[in-house]
Amino acid sequence: MWNKIKLILWLIILLAVAYFVSMNTSPNVSVKILPTLQTPEIPLALIIIASIIIGAALIIIFAITDWIAYKIDKMKLSRNLKSAEKELAKCKQQLEEKDKKIEELKIELEVMKNKENITVKQEGVE
Repeated sequence: MWNKIKLILWLIILLAVAYFVSMNTSPNVSVKILPTLQTPEIPLALIIIASIIIGAALIIIFAITDWIAYKIDKMKLSRNLKSAEKELAKCKQQLEEKDKKIEELKIELEVMKNKENITVKQEGVE
């Protein structure tokens, strides 16, 4: 929806510029580009159209650079996310292995206690 609104606004702006250009075809003006560089006298309409084209080109260049920066950031974040997911899976696997080892040691302790009738006193329990 927002794109349609922007399109309509651009069309209105372009129509206004086209109307302004059509009303100002007769005056010829000279533009100073640099203090020593000046264009020959050309119709004002051509200057307006050239200004619009240069402005549009600059906007496109800035938009493309922003889009490229966005894509680069997105790729970096995607790589970081994949790396974090791999690390998480690795940590979960290590946790499961340690839990299994703890269970094995508990079973081994019970077997040893039963073999030798050893009682284990737990610290902190009265």
